[in-house]
Amino acid sequence: MNLRFVTTLIVLSISFSISAQITGRIMDELNNPVAFANVTLHDAKTNTLISGGISADDGYFDIAVTSLGSYKLKISLLSFQTWQSGLLEVTLLPYVHDFSNINLHEEVTELEGVLVQGQRRLIQRTQEGSVINVQASVMSRGTTVLRLLERSPGVILDQYNNTFSLNGKSGTLVLINGKPQRMPTSDLIAMLNGMSADTIEKIELLTNPSARYDVDGNAGIINIVTFKNETLGLQGNLNVSAGHGEGPKQTTSLSINHGGELANFFGSYTFSYDDTYDGFNAKGTTEIPVLGGFTSVDFASHTKQINRNHNFNLGYERQITKTSNWGANVLYNISKPLVLTKNRGMYEFTNNPFLDAQINLNGNGKLTNLNMSTFYETQKDDNTFSVSADFIKYNTRTPNHVKSSYFDENGNSYQPENEIYNRGNRGFNETDIKVGVLKLDYKHQFKEDLVFEGGVKGSLSKTENDARIEILQNDEFEPDDRFISTIENIEHIGAIYSILDVGLSKRTKAQMGLRYEYWNQNFDNSDLNRSFGKIFPTVFLTHSFSDTTALNVAYNKRITRPNYSDLASFLVYNSPTSVFSGNPQLLPAITNNISITYNIHSFSVSIMASNEKNPIARYQVTRNAQSNVAVIAPVNLDYQRNLDVQSNIPIRLANWWNVNLNATAGYRTFKLLHTDEPKTHNYLHYNFNGSQTLRLPANVSLELSGWYTSQHFNGSTKVRGFGTLNGGLKKEFKNGSSLQFTITDIFESMDIRSQIGSLTREAFGDRFNVSYSPESGFSRIFTIGYAYPFGNNKVKRSNSRTGAATEKSRLGQ
Repeated sequence: MNLRFVTTLIVLSISFSISAQITGRIMDELNNPVAFANVTLHDAKTNTLISGGISADDGYFDIAVTSLGSYKLKISLLSFQTWQSGLLEVTLLPYVHDFSNINLHEEVTELEGVLVQGQRRLIQRTQEGSVINVQASVMSRGTTVLRLLERSPGVILDQYNNTFSLNGKSGTLVLINGKPQRMPTSDLIAMLNGMSADTIEKIELLTNPSARYDVDGNAGIINIVTFKNETLGLQGNLNVSAGHGEGPKQTTSLSINHGGELANFFGSYTFSYDDTYDGFNAKGTTEIPVLGGFTSVDFASHTKQINRNHNFNLGYERQITKTSNWGANVLYNISKPLVLTKNRGMYEFTNNPFLDAQINLNGNGKLTNLNMSTFYETQKDDNTFSVSADFIKYNTRTPNHVKSSYFDENGNSYQPENEIYNRGNRGFNETDIKVGVLKLDYKHQFKEDLVFEGGVKGSLSKTENDARIEILQNDEFEPDDRFISTIENIEHIGAIYSILDVGLSKRTKAQMGLRYEYWNQNFDNSDLNRSFGKIFPTVFLTHSFSDTTALNVAYNKRITRPNYSDLASFLVYNSPTSVFSGNPQLLPAITNNISITYNIHSFSVSIMASNEKNPIARYQVTRNAQSNVAVIAPVNLDYQRNLDVQSNIPIRLANWWNVNLNATAGYRTFKLLHTDEPKTHNYLHYNFNGSQTLRLPANVSLELSGWYTSQHFNGSTKVRGFGTLNGGLKKEFKNGSSLQFTITDIFESMDIRSQIGSLTREAFGDRFNVSYSPESGFSRIFTIGYAYPFGNNKVKRSNSRTGAATEKSRLGQ
């Protein structure tokens, strides 16, 4: 044995002694990696802690062994059973022991009969987009679903224009438990503002939906999934919160679940009370003929809205045989908003005297939304079949009364001569929508790397709208033919889809999907009828470089169809000089999207490109032949093209300090057709969303979250950048209950400023600077809430239910 060989052995021995290790990989029962599990090495006799660490994102761990002795390895994590090794006798160094894969079994821990749950990651990336596990946020309790959406990455809610956008693109389909919400966006916003966030399990942001989903929504899909526990025996949660901004807020919710080995019943009720305020101001000039030409306008509006909301959710699921399940669910919402608006418009005319118009509007509305669904599923070793049926009934009534007063520059009351200046009017608008949906799905696994999925869906809906305004003439209300409209619409949608998942190699998988949809709308006015059929393809390609690194490529084609109010040509009173209207010539918008995403551990970065033909921009200033006042209506742009880079960056600064950052930046170009001259414009846009959670001693958590969106355009309207910062503090008690305090809009920064007429000449030469603030822009909103879980907490396990949750989440798709 030569000297070089001996020297090498000595060096290797020293190296192994220094790096002697116990290694392994931690997995759950489905062989998914378990990150952040506590891995500790203990003395076998005294149980003294010798060394420790946590598992990485891919589940791997390594623990150093530096001395001889007898040891035991323990692995623990909330929501999993603690795992313990056998005796490890270290009698000689170096020492190396590899446990390979260690599977942890899920379990909940009972403390005095109360459930203690583990924390999911706040944001999880999927092939189709991302999932926001809202209950992982300190600020989820005591707030509304609308607030949750506002804080979700890439979601921008423009409450002034009543629109949702996703990653800077409008045309978003909102689902609740997989069911499309076909109501007007303004009513949807009101309903979501009355739903308690305590009942929400997660929010799915599907920017690349597969062919199994409806193709509505060019920007993608927002799916709000309510929370439902599966427990043995009785289990429930009580949540109470109170708050104050400009007005008081209060929310009470109760959820109860009762489960057996074969059946599960669940239900929840939420009551919320919210006094909210908003304010609007517009200053500028117009050349509307009805005002006599060039006119300076200073218009202000302040609205107080008192909302009382009730939400009910009842469900029942039963295992019929070892391979089949049946279930039914009823979701009911009722809201009664009382709206008090004070408008003041000050006009300086070229040829007429100064006018101060003060208009007060009182509205007492009622909104009801009923969703009933049932499903049956049978699951065998290699195939799954399910059928689901849904019925949705939506109704809203918004009667209102308007009183107008007019004053000269000295504050003296007088009656202007033009007929547009009436002393008062009263309006009534009722919308009734009924939708029936039937859907069948089939999935067959031919082999491990070849799966086929297909289905058919049919829906029939009927919409009736009755809108009218009566004008006060000689102390009596008389109908005004300009403001009377009754519309009836029947819509048929038929769809068939197929998806093929193929494993091209051990590391490369592909999914190819085709969806054909036929859409037919018939109105009582045949000029509005629409009918066509189109094929919408989807393609996903995923290559895994390792267990924690992958590249995804996705393509899909989607559509945004105009609804009945977009197409209807009736006029709705807005002010003496403007009316709201639909646009019978409106075309559906069609978008082609492609994205490339790179994932490493929990970090992801995407490049996304889209080309949208005929995008719909709402609330644009137009004119028509029937009116010499401004008509605010939806219009088609010629096109909009986007190129964006999006990233999700989770950062673990310490065991007690987690940060999550999401950002999108991109280049936009679009072409306007509704302005006096066609106009092409391009600009840079970005938005970001961030949160950080600090786990402090004594089971106290602190969270700060905020978002910001830069300057962008809604049609020809330039919208300045805006954003907000929120904070929350949470204390958890040993019995599982928690106390939470939150502040919404810490700096009162929600002031949405926009400009009309800055890009090119609008109809009537309108040039206005507009400012809108929701309640938090006037006053921070403080909320304190208490949550108390009760009952049995033994989780029910049933292998036959594996596929039902997936299919249930897709009812109505």
